Amino acid sequence: MKPTKEEIKKRYQEALDRSLEAFSKLDEKEWAKKASDHWTAKEHLAYLVSGADDELLVATRQQIAGEPMRVLGFETREDALEFNKRGVAKLAGEPTADLLRRLKSAFEEHSSMIDSLSEADLDKPGMNPEWDRPGTMRDLFAAGYGFLAQQYQQIRRVAKKKVPHWVDGGPPERVHFHMNYLFHYMPLILWGKRAEDMNATYLFTMEGPGGGQWSMRIANGRADTEEAAADPHDIEIKTKPETWMDLSSGDLSAPIAIMTRKVKISGNGGLAMKLSGLFGEE
Repeated sequence: MKPTKEEIKKRYQEALDRSLEAFSKLDEKEWAKKASDHWTAKEHLAYLVSGADDELLVATRQQIAGEPMRVLGFETREDALEFNKRGVAKLAGEPTADLLRRLKSAFEEHSSMIDSLSEADLDKPGMNPEWDRPGTMRDLFAAGYGFLAQQYQQIRRVAKKKVPHWVDGGPPERVHFHMNYLFHYMPLILWGKRAEDMNATYLFTMEGPGGGQWSMRIANGRADTEEAAADPHDIEIKTKPETWMDLSSGDLSAPIAIMTRKVKISGNGGLAMKLSGLFGEE
């Protein structure tokens, strides 16, 4: 089920508030620690700011105005890595407090753009430079929410005792919103050229509070998701929301998750191993 305008607005603001609260707990030593293979925690913060300023806000403004999307320096999806590196390099030297203020301002501005749109407007075509195919304007605002959640999990790695997991500490409906976002966002970031010969249906079963079932059909280089159990399906992947988010963010590797039974698979196991290559970085 697609989220309503009010639900997106609510969850977006919650995501921003949670991120700012968590980030305020980190000291400069923690900000300087490596949070991923690419960047320190502070560089991930810079990525949030530059990504919002230079990509998310630009693309959304253009499409609300009825203009074609054009993000300077991000002409094709393959430009993403270099575009993001330039954005981080531009801002990484700024004081952390200034970056946090800019983060708040940029994401509040993006979230507020939804106010001028109706539910019908949100179903109009929308595009982002990182997507493989057009989505909707609704997806553009969900992308802002998801960007915060994704980078929150990356930054959290430097202080897991201080910063709770994204799905912890909230009601089941908030967890369900995030899972629904993840599975409906995946088709937009599928590398279609890698899936041209595929014809398969995945069933994702998320167990526990906030869970549910989502089916994703991949055929002819395109993926489509619905919140329902598909029967028949070629593979079922069963886990908990927290574990699925850890897999999505790279905090947990698929082989280890399967070996330790954190993820249970029935059906064609080879399809599970294909997922990272279908949706990961180029």
